Amino acid sequence: MHRYTNIDEKDLLQLLQKGDETAFTQVFYQFQPALVFFANRLLSGQACIDAEEIVQDTFLKLFERKETLVTLQNVKAFLYIVTKNACLDHIAKEQTRLRRFEKFITSFEESEDTILSEIVYAEALREVSMAIELLPEKCKVIMKQFFEEGKDAKEIAQGLNITVSTVNNQKSRAISLLKQRLSGAGIALLLLSI
Repeated sequence: MHRYTNIDEKDLLQLLQKGDETAFTQVFYQFQPALVFFANRLLSGQACIDAEEIVQDTFLKLFERKETLVTLQNVKAFLYIVTKNACLDHIAKEQTRLRRFEKFITSFEESEDTILSEIVYAEALREVSMAIELLPEKCKVIMKQFFEEGKDAKEIAQGLNITVSTVNNQKSRAISLLKQRLSGAGIALLLLSI
């Protein structure tokens, strides 16, 4: 790398303002290590690569604005301010990304739990319905009205023109038979439904 030796700050800045590559490289090597250290401290815990990328972007902005800076002190201040702002933007974006990710994970877990619950419910419903179909005819008719139609004993008795005690007896008989055929989930669903 070619470097200017014995050049004062004013001349270095004039060469930088004209777009001199060697002057730009000299300013880069003069400030880059300190800016990366500064960015790493601000980003605390983020990848070192992020700090280096932010500093590289800072130097690109310096090159774009090189004509506007009148002293080397202005260059230094510009580099630190741009690096600081870029780090703060990066932190804000990272926090937003993490919040979105957490929200996604939470909603995914909730969705997953809901889906699993619905699967268990659907399977228990299918199991109970199939078991009811295997009951003796009177028990089956009464249990379908309890389980599928949500009717109470009085409504079933009126609809079938039988007594409420007959409905309750058939219901008890059906439950006894179903307990032998159903899993724990099926029994729980049946008992919650009737």
